[in-house]
Amino acid sequence: MNDLRNLWEPGYLVTDRNHDGVPDHINVNLQLPEGFTPSGLIDFCARLGFETTALTFEFLNGNQQPDYKMDFVKDETITALKLHPETKQLTFHYRSEEESSRFLQFLACEWPVADMEKRPVEVIYFCEEEWWVGKGKRTPVTFPESVENHVNHTNEIQSLTELWEYDAFFSDSTPIPTQKQSMSIHVDKSISQEIFLDICYGAARIGMSSTALQLPLTNVENADVLLLIENQNKEQSEITLDGNRIKVQGKGSSLRHAVRYLLHDKHWREGGAVSFWERPDLQSTSEEFVVSDLIWEGERETDVCLDLVRKHHSSEADEVTIFLSEPLSERKKIRNKVQKMTGAEKVNVYSSFKPIVSVVMEEWIESLKNVVSEIGHIKFVCKEEMNEDGCELPIRWIQELYPLDEWLGEELSLHKDVVIFELDGSQEPQVNMEVYDKSGGVIFEKSILVPIDSMNYVDGNKRVYPVSNEIRWMVGGEVCKQKAFATDRQNFYYFYQTRVLDSFLNELKLNEGQPLFDRIEIDVEMSEPEEKLSVEHERISSLEALHEDLYFNTLHFFDIHDKDQDFPGGVYPFMNVREGSRPKAHIKIYQTENIGLKQGAVIGLTFQDSHPYPTGLAKDINGVIRTEKISVPPSSINVGKHVLKSKSASFTWIPEQSYKGKWIPVYEWYTETDETYLSRKKLSAYKPTILIETGHHANEVSSRPAVIELMDDLSENGSVDHLNIVAIPNANPDGDIIHKKMTRENSEWKHHAARYNAVGLEYAEHRYQSTPFGEARVVPDLMHRWVPDVVIDNHGIPAHEWIQPFAGYNSPPRFPKSYWLPNALIYGIGRKLVGATYEKQRDLLERIQHHMMVKVQGTILEEKNQEWMDRYKKYGHQWLPDIFPVEQTGSLLFFTWETHPDSESHVAISRFPDWVSADLTSEAADETVYGEDLKLCIEAQKVFNQSILEVISEKQSLSKYQEGGYHIIERKRPLSMKGETANENTFTHRI
Repeated sequence: MNDLRNLWEPGYLVTDRNHDGVPDHINVNLQLPEGFTPSGLIDFCARLGFETTALTFEFLNGNQQPDYKMDFVKDETITALKLHPETKQLTFHYRSEEESSRFLQFLACEWPVADMEKRPVEVIYFCEEEWWVGKGKRTPVTFPESVENHVNHTNEIQSLTELWEYDAFFSDSTPIPTQKQSMSIHVDKSISQEIFLDICYGAARIGMSSTALQLPLTNVENADVLLLIENQNKEQSEITLDGNRIKVQGKGSSLRHAVRYLLHDKHWREGGAVSFWERPDLQSTSEEFVVSDLIWEGERETDVCLDLVRKHHSSEADEVTIFLSEPLSERKKIRNKVQKMTGAEKVNVYSSFKPIVSVVMEEWIESLKNVVSEIGHIKFVCKEEMNEDGCELPIRWIQELYPLDEWLGEELSLHKDVVIFELDGSQEPQVNMEVYDKSGGVIFEKSILVPIDSMNYVDGNKRVYPVSNEIRWMVGGEVCKQKAFATDRQNFYYFYQTRVLDSFLNELKLNEGQPLFDRIEIDVEMSEPEEKLSVEHERISSLEALHEDLYFNTLHFFDIHDKDQDFPGGVYPFMNVREGSRPKAHIKIYQTENIGLKQGAVIGLTFQDSHPYPTGLAKDINGVIRTEKISVPPSSINVGKHVLKSKSASFTWIPEQSYKGKWIPVYEWYTETDETYLSRKKLSAYKPTILIETGHHANEVSSRPAVIELMDDLSENGSVDHLNIVAIPNANPDGDIIHKKMTRENSEWKHHAARYNAVGLEYAEHRYQSTPFGEARVVPDLMHRWVPDVVIDNHGIPAHEWIQPFAGYNSPPRFPKSYWLPNALIYGIGRKLVGATYEKQRDLLERIQHHMMVKVQGTILEEKNQEWMDRYKKYGHQWLPDIFPVEQTGSLLFFTWETHPDSESHVAISRFPDWVSADLTSEAADETVYGEDLKLCIEAQKVFNQSILEVISEKQSLSKYQEGGYHIIERKRPLSMKGETANENTFTHRI
């Protein structure tokens, strides 16, 4: 430095130590005389902090060896700051401590002065409230008064626990990019120099954490917060809060402990001691107890079948056809027994779960193989379902056929497109198979009437029509007698719906803000079909379908039965397939004591000489002041094994615990520094920040490993040095634990009971609210801490068919679109802001879509996407395009959802449309996959996320200026994209 005009520029008193173009280190050592405590030094240190993003408390009489040294020298003749460029030495001459204080204030608040002559300055003089350089004219010192501007909003501090909660001394109640700090610090002149320097360090930290800092910081009248530090003869020191007035009073060691706690310590979430008594693992846990314990046991449907045959057999029948919800091995046993009992010439025993698939695979396939060389095409004419009171889709009987086209293609060595479907409203029975030769003539036809039952849906209004069991006695192909009977699944589900669900309406009381119950555990054991098919991840699994019915239908029940309960409690169906077993179930309903939110505001803390942390606190609970003792701070947090470790993350922050007490850590990637303190919001002022949430729905398994792999890769090659990346590596640990438990028995099911949180809540909808669910608070915490430009939510969809016979043979009616079949290996959803002022956000979304399409082209991802899209269109979209929608960017399925600005929304770009540039969701077919299939989904998630990162330009528009008494640094939002022309006010993030 050879010019004091550059005093505050990077490379001088602050510097970029990690070479990423962002100032991250205080590059000067201030050597202070003993007993020297000018209040203006607090302002000078605050400005020092403001000019950097990171610092360590070692620049006041420190032992470090920075590039610059600044000595303070008593001088009877002059007050001045002199630069010695050849030695990088600064000398601060002062006539009196009072004048030095005013000069330091001036340097902090007003230097460099606008419109100075463009000549190097090596000396700045100060005397009697005037300053000058060289032989220039003397100019009176004036500090601008605070005026209304875009950063003027007053924060109300409710509790001392709010301090340092989001990386700043105090923060606005709403996340915003501007971290405003408006304070007035008053320090008792009798304070020791040791404590005074602690205050100066605290001021530097406050300045560093600010993007809008009101200066001066000392002894001003108009400020949001008053901090008063007084030397008083008390037995113990205290920090007290009265409105926005914070007092620190005491003496000796206990006063120093209080000052250091208030200004130096980090929040417990960062491993510090601030508000450590608030740690959720230190709170009392609620005891759980069983409120209902039910046993259900049914008669085996095979026994019922044999009993009906004995009682009702028609001796004239030459053929008996039976439908049973049993695996093939059990159906073969029944066929043999019935043949022996009746002597019938022919006994058919078909599955009553996916019966058409069962008939084709077990019987009709032989007829097809006999004429395979002649086959031109195979047409399945399906009844169009038109029950006005039913939940079923019109294509119910086309759904029944999935995935016969591909299975037949494999078995007959034909292309799957040889198999075609047709809807016919008058078709009886439900499905007719017509086999045509290559000239269009019919070779043969086959059909079968599937037995149907009718049941109430959980809403009490609609009906569902599941396939049921039946025995038919036939003579010459005509039915002469028939007997219907329920499947084991029907019998149990009827019991559950009438005896369990309906009892809730009368027996369980609604506790506002609390789950209706803790959880229902449903252990079911039945003999049911369970077969993995050769097509993709498809399987025939009636108990997986029952699992889905029990889970979603229970949640829907509470949605609609006047309980106003969107988080009734956990629903955990554990299904056990046991061939030949008697059907039984054990249902236990658990309740816990009410879990209340934290009560009372902390308005006082006390400190002793012997202990560096507070030993007592005072709480204001609805106007009543209560005091409590505080134990010593606990040990560091052990996150647990439920989170994948990252070898490259710069920092791990732990903002919350889940409802069931599992830690939810956050990984942060930024260009690392050795400094003790770092401002995330200041970093976001210099560089764009991306937030990635993974594992929101815990049965969607690919996003968690994907984000770790991606960031480890990108960190190694340095390709994201121009960005800050923040990731939640396991957003729903309670769901993750449920998923692991359920996959022990049925490893490849979807297990949607692990989708939501522990009490069946889509907790995203509880963000920005007072809530007992820590998992709902994490994203708002990060919006405060990092104010990200882009929010990515990595999700998943089923990897195989999703059917619920007791909800219309489809994905749940509560969803407006069908998720019956996967529509892609990977697809995207982007929130498209509506409004004339959001054109740049829409342009960015369009650029991301296009770039993502280009990255996917020519890869295995595109190939797999096309395979799934062909199925999706064939079975769903061509018949019901509104329920099976398609929106493509080239070959990439990408939906844009029109989103309106809404300050009450839980969606990031809707709530913060002026500073969130993009809000995107990925969907990979990963419920639940392993091995090579999981690797492919992980790769798909990585490509999705990397596509977004690659669109963001390294050049962003950054401004530093003064306005209305504030020093401000801000980056223009929304983001600039690669290829955009920078205007004259645009800098790279490297200032």
